[in-house]
Amino acid sequence: MTNIAHNPRTPAIMQADTLAHALEQVATPAVTTWCWEALAASATLVITPKGQPIRTIITGRRRITTGAYASRKAGRAFPFEGMNERAFLMHSEVDTAVVDYRAQPFRFEFVLDGEKRTYIADAVRLLDSGLVEVVEIKNDRRFQKDPNYALKLDCVAEVCRQIGWRFRVMYREALFKPRIRFDNVQDVQSWRLANYGEMDVYRVLDRLDACGRHALGSLADLIGGRPVGMAKLKAMMVGRIVRIDLSERLSIDSEVVAVSSQPPVGPLEAVQ
Repeated sequence: MTNIAHNPRTPAIMQADTLAHALEQVATPAVTTWCWEALAASATLVITPKGQPIRTIITGRRRITTGAYASRKAGRAFPFEGMNERAFLMHSEVDTAVVDYRAQPFRFEFVLDGEKRTYIADAVRLLDSGLVEVVEIKNDRRFQKDPNYALKLDCVAEVCRQIGWRFRVMYREALFKPRIRFDNVQDVQSWRLANYGEMDVYRVLDRLDACGRHALGSLADLIGGRPVGMAKLKAMMVGRIVRIDLSERLSIDSEVVAVSSQPPVGPLEAVQ
């Protein structure tokens, strides 16, 4: 593992083009002391050499669904613990505002009130704005009843703020509701590995360039017909080529626009 410290003088990550690049921009070999009343010593970032998850999932100890999610967007498989984390990975795969993401990619180490604390991020995402978002996934708000743990998350949020990142807590309700949208996310990501070629992309973008927006079914007819063309378009959404309207149940009439022609709608909303 590589043990590196953040430099608070590093500019905010606004031009990062990959998640690895974003991490490298804030990494320095020197230990830096944080000037915040609750942080008594340096905050250190510990990462793995190739971006693999830093925590190994151990099964058999808890009654919880575990597994691996094969991401086309990130080009790797991610472990997940529980249906909340699995749902979050699906959202990140489909959300065109998310450029890249990782599951459990690093841990923060810092000293709080004389005690060494560690925090393993559930996920980190690079957004199309260049912003890096560290995400904690929770079932509900019961963790707030533990003042010690809540303070630790406050420290993590402050460290993120100082290096120009954003820290967010994502709750189960935001992942699964509204139900129609989540059903659509499940549908689109299920076709994430579908093959499409340069000619498919050209035909779709040429049509969208001419009319701005188009129905899903009509675009599918251009690239193999239904259902093959619809599968390709859903994979293109994962590839951030097109954006399909997921606010209503998916159908041949669902609206499709080119990602490059629309301002980002922003990633799945969360509450800190």
